[in-house]
Amino acid sequence: MSQAWRDLTNSERQLIELLLAKEFPGAEALRSQLETARVSAIDAEGSLQFRVSGPLANVQQRVPTEGYYFDTEGLDYRPAVNVLLHVVEGKLHELEVYKDDGSAIETSLDTVDISRFHLP
Repeated sequence: MSQAWRDLTNSERQLIELLLAKEFPGAEALRSQLETARVSAIDAEGSLQFRVSGPLANVQQRVPTEGYYFDTEGLDYRPAVNVLLHVVEGKLHELEVYKDDGSAIETSLDTVDISRFHLP
């Protein structure tokens, strides 16, 4: 995909802020990094890679927070679109987006209603 670096869209930022609203070790540093984030698309599903600056996050695992939404509005069951926030060497690294069954994602991160997003 593209190596063009850009700012986050409003929808992407809202979703990541929701993921970072949970309290976990390193969350505050990641929130600070988000303020400086530039992203580049990784794939057609909406996965993003990050370029950030700011304090390093002392997270306990590579994916400290994640969530999901159901792809078809009005249906509250699988397949779900999963959204995982990866941290590498203390920095926001990747927002991974994939659908449980591998089929095409119908509702992108830019169009999903944030109220449909679930945090485990």
